[in-house]
Amino acid sequence: MISHKSVKLLIVDDDEDDIYLIVDALGEVNGSPYAVTTASSALAAMVELSKNAYDVIFSDYRLGHTTGIDFINSVRAARIDTPVILLTGIADHIVDEAALKAGASDFVPKTSINADVLDRSIRYALAHSDRNKLLQTVLSSTISGVVVFDIEDKISLWNAQFVDFAAGAFGDDRQRLTKTIELVRTSKEKDIRVGERIVEAHITQLPDGVNVLALHDVTQRANELKNREQAEIEIRKVAMHDVLTGLPNRLAFNDYLDNCLKEATAVQGKVAVLIFDFNRFKEVNDLFGHAAGDQLLRNTALRLAEILSDDEYAARLGGDEFALVQKNASPEAAVELANKLASRLSAPIDWELKLIEAGVSVGVALFPDQGANRRDLLANADLAMYRGKAQVGKNVSVYDENMDQFVREQRKVAHDLKSAIQNNQLELNYQPQFDSKTEVLTGFEALLRWNCPSRGVVSPSVFIPVAEDSALINEIDAWVLAQACRLMVTMPKVPRIAVNISAKAICQPTMPGIVQKILLETGMSPSRLELEITETALILDLNRALHNLRQLKGMGITIAMDDFGTGYSSLSLLNSFPFDRIKIDKSFVDAAVNNVRAEAIIKTVIGLGTALNVPVLIEGVETLGQLKFAVEAGCEEVQGYYLGRPLAIETVGGFYTDYQNELTARNLAKSQKASSLKLKRA
Repeated sequence: MISHKSVKLLIVDDDEDDIYLIVDALGEVNGSPYAVTTASSALAAMVELSKNAYDVIFSDYRLGHTTGIDFINSVRAARIDTPVILLTGIADHIVDEAALKAGASDFVPKTSINADVLDRSIRYALAHSDRNKLLQTVLSSTISGVVVFDIEDKISLWNAQFVDFAAGAFGDDRQRLTKTIELVRTSKEKDIRVGERIVEAHITQLPDGVNVLALHDVTQRANELKNREQAEIEIRKVAMHDVLTGLPNRLAFNDYLDNCLKEATAVQGKVAVLIFDFNRFKEVNDLFGHAAGDQLLRNTALRLAEILSDDEYAARLGGDEFALVQKNASPEAAVELANKLASRLSAPIDWELKLIEAGVSVGVALFPDQGANRRDLLANADLAMYRGKAQVGKNVSVYDENMDQFVREQRKVAHDLKSAIQNNQLELNYQPQFDSKTEVLTGFEALLRWNCPSRGVVSPSVFIPVAEDSALINEIDAWVLAQACRLMVTMPKVPRIAVNISAKAICQPTMPGIVQKILLETGMSPSRLELEITETALILDLNRALHNLRQLKGMGITIAMDDFGTGYSSLSLLNSFPFDRIKIDKSFVDAAVNNVRAEAIIKTVIGLGTALNVPVLIEGVETLGQLKFAVEAGCEEVQGYYLGRPLAIETVGGFYTDYQNELTARNLAKSQKASSLKLKRA
């Protein structure tokens, strides 16, 4: 496991706003383990590096008159082996590949900067640095003399055995390493005399442009043959494999995929590329620690070994992101493999007597129809994976061209929504709920509204999924809950306020704590708060959602199942948790007027509620006929335009006052009527 303890970061960027965003995002990492120093230019950074050592360097691609790649070259020329992560503001895979060749450990688009991405990239960079240290260990353990050259043919690593060979030939000459290399390169013989020994030279070129020169003492050729081969295998394995999981790494995957595409092109075949990651990897790390997250990744490698056939190849690209190649593919075979991955890899693992479930989303793209080269295939498979994440209950998604437009629109909505939050453009409306028979007010439902200056009124069905994907949902949920509770404190005679909780929020482990904090801060009684949960929300992670619901119910909060009958498994969910209320969706009420089946469904649900002693509320009551139907069917409560439209915050107070006056008048009239009856009887 890579520890975050005392990790020193140097951020090189000439844009103060970008530095602020990076530092702000790093501050959100759990435990805030980073010590940050900044430099506004490549020159200032080199001066800082000459004075102090750092664990990881972040460098912007654009640094005034120079580039981040030039800066990386300067760092490596100064024999500084600190991992460098390149920050790019442009989507250019040529730049990304040039950065990797220059010695960058990773690259991060500025549009993707957030706490999770930066934390994951730092962990990957540190693991990459550990790989070099492991490579040095391998070099030290082999009996062969080994020297490693970077892509500019400069010496980057060597071992003591190589120095020994050089000293045997050139003594204490300060240029003995260079002279030995020159001697070997210019020799036309297989066996080369280096001082008193005869060596055999082998040069291995790795896919990332790195060359390894190994000198083997062949005086005792037979005895050393096995050790020599093993040393070469270990060197290549370290360079081409992920240290944590033992799977091939990004470099190995790129090399393998390029070869597969060449072979497929020659025979007009198809190749499938699958990208997957875990839906709740951050939650695993936060709840159980990074050791648990590392174990989940190692376990994934073991499960992949059981799943994959000879025509399938898997690699870890970094963090919790994995990629697979399927040769001789077809759309059907690729989807079948994706479904198998989603099913097998989503199964829980044991960790210190606990079960860890992280869930998996898989994206699929096929060559040549959905990408003509490695870059496009990876990008499109990744796009498909994130599209699938945005659709509840869908963990496998195949790329199609419409996804590009969808993603662009989602990003625009996310940008506008973030501005709306910052500029207080979101607002709550409050729709009253009534006893169906007496029409007495039983509560309000808080309804979130967004009137965007450029888009007009935006439906929650549009912006809530975007908020969930961009992590804005936590801020929105907390704001809605706090606003609703503050209002209710000013209206003590209203029995309850109902607040919808988003699908992803109810599955987060911090949810009960956030609700409890808001109740304490606002002075709101838990018994007056009702949280509405949709069936779809529970489908995301049933065990986590039910765990949170039990904690909330234990506080005295009531829980309602919203939109009953529109989800996946209504009856099984009612059996899983003791809900305090069932809300029948408006669509059933609309259909019941002319649809005997819809009418029968409503009556059945009401009967089910009666049997379970769970009150039922019908939404969307907009006519007197619908109200009468609700009463006759035995429904306890109703909500809809007929009895009360959603009220803005400015008018809800007046409505409440009018209602209180009307209720007082009603009670007075009842009292006077009762007194009159008593007089008549007397």
